[in-house]
Amino acid sequence: MVNTNEKFREIYEKYKNLILKIAYDITKDYHLSQDICQKTFEKLYGYQNHVDEDRVKSWLIVVASNEARDYCRKGGNYSVLLSGTAELDYLMENENCIELHIEREAKRELLGRMMDGLREKNPNWYEVFLLAEYLEVPRKVIAKQRGVSLSTVDVYLRKAKKWLITQYQKEYEKL
Repeated sequence: MVNTNEKFREIYEKYKNLILKIAYDITKDYHLSQDICQKTFEKLYGYQNHVDEDRVKSWLIVVASNEARDYCRKGGNYSVLLSGTAELDYLMENENCIELHIEREAKRELLGRMMDGLREKNPNWYEVFLLAEYLEVPRKVIAKQRGVSLSTVDVYLRKAKKWLITQYQKEYEKL
């Protein structure tokens, strides 16, 4: 249990950069990533008596990923996030940049739906897939952390990939 302020500060210092990176990789917005990081640690603070210290890293990763994808899925108000109008002006002046931005947003939205679908299909597949494929956590570490065999991790990954391909390959190819 993460039940002291000192322990909470240690965990914050240890994982804040990882959580910022996860949020930034999903949102591509530094300031929004900071907000998501703060919200993630606020949730940890609220649940600190219920989160096992051995699983806190996984818990933080999942919460931050979900927060970032939820924001993207809800179509966050990007115009408010721009610190000034320079970036918006550049986008408006450069037609190719606008097309690339739209394409990137479409891929981000599809990826969010894919991960949401995988999470709904099987939360175990989702967590293992996220850790192994997205965060590049070694499979042996995932197996040890989750208390399962390496072959179970491999099975989860295979099934997750097969399901994603079956469900989304045609849609992905259209992008």
